[in-house]
Amino acid sequence: MSPKIRALIFLLVAAFIWGFSYPIGRAAMEYLSPWAYGGFRFLFGTLSLLPMALKRRRQPAPLAYTGNVSPHLWLWGGLLGGICLSLGAVMQLYGLSRLPAGQVGFMTTLYVSLVPVLAFVAGYLPRLLIVIGLGIGLCGLYLLTGEAGGDFGKSAVIILVADVFWAAQVIITGRFAARVNTWLFSLSQAMTSCVLVLGLGWLGGQLPDWSVFVQTLPFTMWGIMSVGVAYTCQAMAQRNISSTSAALVFPLQSVIGAVAGVVFLGEHMSRRMILGAAVIVAGCITAQFARESSPVTPEHKYWKQLRYARIALGIFIGLVTASAFIWAVT
Repeated sequence: MSPKIRALIFLLVAAFIWGFSYPIGRAAMEYLSPWAYGGFRFLFGTLSLLPMALKRRRQPAPLAYTGNVSPHLWLWGGLLGGICLSLGAVMQLYGLSRLPAGQVGFMTTLYVSLVPVLAFVAGYLPRLLIVIGLGIGLCGLYLLTGEAGGDFGKSAVIILVADVFWAAQVIITGRFAARVNTWLFSLSQAMTSCVLVLGLGWLGGQLPDWSVFVQTLPFTMWGIMSVGVAYTCQAMAQRNISSTSAALVFPLQSVIGAVAGVVFLGEHMSRRMILGAAVIVAGCITAQFARESSPVTPEHKYWKQLRYARIALGIFIGLVTASAFIWAVT
């Protein structure tokens, strides 16, 4: 089996697991705060990864990327990925407590179009189809959430903030997964998320008492699948394919989440919402048909202008995301 086919299978497994996470998270929000559910989910995910990570801690990275690589690169990569992963997860859970699972799933899909945008900040020139796909996705977002009522504004902002963090996590995984031990990287990422979310939840008084913790174990133990299995599958897949190519498969999770929400939670999607969901997926797929983004080098004709544009865009995204994050959780 070729490495790319194997990577596709890993991504499909991750997409199915994440799709079922939407209705499970929606049900858990009846008993737990986003900080509690997210933290306990990362806790069980970390515990499930620990034995395998210790067993395969000496497994080498792909030969094509070995060389003068720091032996602790997996730790720093997992730390960065875990910060983005934890903040994205908490923001998504805040949105999930306000909107149906299927709706949140399709809104989350927009992060696929944001991956090439953040890749530009990281030094890769985007293609025209990427910009077009992002525009199509935003139109779909309007159609999908246009019937959500007065809570639409804040709910949409919450999910869009989560999308920025998800996109950043995909890029970070793509940068580190092929250069480090996959299991140690996944463990570091999950552990960082666990400590960060549970720590902030404890400081904010968001953690439940023991009886509620025991009662909600069927929900929180899903972290074994959504964190321990799915994110390891993602890291293994991105050892062999780019972040942009990997993102092409991720819209599938929103379709699975919508179907699971209808079947298990009895949710309903109007014709307008279905149209909006279809437009979002179409926008994400359109962006992925663009040619692979090329790195911006000093030899480029407009290298200085593009450098200033990347810095300005990065600062703008950072400020908007930070402001929206604070507004959403207060």
